Amino acid sequence: MAINLDSQLQTNLTAFNTYIIYRKEWALKWFSAVIIFVALGFISDKYLNSRPLTILFLILLIVPFLFLKRLMKYFTRKVIIQLDTDEISFDIRKLNDDEEQKQRYRLSDIASYQIQFPNDRFACLILKLKSGEEKEFSFRKQLLSDTQSNTDVVIERVHKTLEQHQIEFAPSFYASQKGLYTIIFLVVLLCLAFATAIYLNKNLPLTILGSVAIIAHILSRRMSDINFYRKWKRT
Repeated sequence: MAINLDSQLQTNLTAFNTYIIYRKEWALKWFSAVIIFVALGFISDKYLNSRPLTILFLILLIVPFLFLKRLMKYFTRKVIIQLDTDEISFDIRKLNDDEEQKQRYRLSDIASYQIQFPNDRFACLILKLKSGEEKEFSFRKQLLSDTQSNTDVVIERVHKTLEQHQIEFAPSFYASQKGLYTIIFLVVLLCLAFATAIYLNKNLPLTILGSVAIIAHILSRRMSDINFYRKWKRT
C-alpha cells in the first residue's frame, strides 16, 4: 500500500538507514543444503541400509529450520540509501563490521526498475541498467533497530525519485506478458495431462493436483502484482 509522505519528508529526507538481505544467495544455499541432505538420507536408507546415518541426515535436514533467524542474519547487511539529484547510492556494511561496500548508480544509467513484494518479509527493488546489468536489493521489513527507516517509506521514496526522472517503472515477471504466456503454457500442459489420464482411463496422479495448486498460486500472485503495479503507476 502506498504511503503519503508529509511535505517535510518529501523535501528534506534523502538518506535512509535500513537492512537488505542477499535473498538469492540465501535461498540458493538453503535449498542446496536441503537437497543434499535429502539425497544423502535416501542413499543411506536405500543403498547403505544404515539407520544411524539416515537419522543423522534427517537431523541435519531439520537443524537449519531451528536456526532460521540466525541464518537470515548471516546474509543481512546494513545499508544507507542516499538519493541525490543525479544518482542513487547504497553504502552496505556487515552487521558487525565497519567494512563498507559502496554501490552508486547514476540515474541516467538506469533503463528501468521494478518493485516487488515476494512475501511479507521482503520488499525488492530491481534496477535494470542500460549496460544490461541487473541489480536487486531485497529490503527486510522486520524492524531490526531503532534507527531503521520504514521499508514502505523507503520503497515509495525511491519510486517517486526514479519516476520524477522519467525512468521506466516496469511490471514484475508475474504481471508482465512473459508471465501471462508462462501461465498459459502451464495450463496447456496441465490440460494435456488431464486429457491423457482420461483417455488412458488412469487415475489422476498427485503430481497433477500439486500442479493445480502451483498454477493457482501463480495466478493469485499475478493478480496481486498487477493490482500493485496499476496502483503505483498512477501515484
